[in-house]
Amino acid sequence: MKHLIASIVFAVDRRLPAPRVGGRESAAAYSKWEYAAGKAILDSYASHFGELRGRLVLDVGCGLGGKAVAYAEAGARVIGVDVERKNVERSAAFASGCSGARFLAGDVERLPFADASFDLVVANDSLEHFRDPGAALREVARVLKPGGSIFIFFTPWRSPLGSHLYDYIHTPWCHLLFPEWLIRALLERAAAARGAADPAAEAERLMGEYHAELNRITLGRYRRILKDNPRLELVHEELKPPKFRFLRFLTRVPYVGEPFVGTVVGILRKEREGSSSGG
Repeated sequence: MKHLIASIVFAVDRRLPAPRVGGRESAAAYSKWEYAAGKAILDSYASHFGELRGRLVLDVGCGLGGKAVAYAEAGARVIGVDVERKNVERSAAFASGCSGARFLAGDVERLPFADASFDLVVANDSLEHFRDPGAALREVARVLKPGGSIFIFFTPWRSPLGSHLYDYIHTPWCHLLFPEWLIRALLERAAAARGAADPAAEAERLMGEYHAELNRITLGRYRRILKDNPRLELVHEELKPPKFRFLRFLTRVPYVGEPFVGTVVGILRKEREGSSSGG
């Protein structure tokens, strides 16, 4: 029976449009997609970034380096940190002609920097991957200068694309709608359709990543983390729908609206020394 159900669901899933996510062809293509995304972020939030020339920026969870290069080309001195050494190597290769960006492997919960080192910190498409997002935010706040800003962009767990399995499963909210045995079966069928030599092993690998690389952070958990960091002031927040802008009003409906949030944008400012209201 499970085999029949999986076959039917997979047939329906194949008829759904695949999410449009750029840069999937290769590591180089992904770096270029990140670069374009970094440029777009700078344009969209220019008033919050301010003048970047000469400022020290930490790109935490830097991926394949494209966004760091975009920030560096705007005049910043950028250090990109990623837990995966292979990502660091690919980032450095992409940024080989950019003197303003350098990269190192590191754990966001134990950053190898002194207190108050950075003017800005950007965590783009990374908060949902940190093992302990609360500890990560505290560590990021530690290395940020008083008065500095943290820019957070992440996909919450209840988003239509919260599974991060969209390269294989087209059904939105698949991680909320389907039991794990069905997700595994769909991944195996998708891997077979792509010509994998061992679809079952590929499905197991993807399920391993699904469990290990996502902390399942919800919008509610994110806001509780912010409350636990009183030195960080939320100065700007956006709840962006994944596709249709006219659905934006739904994102503000408590609880019911969270499944319509594609991206959470949070801009935080670290209070200046001596400015605590409790002082």
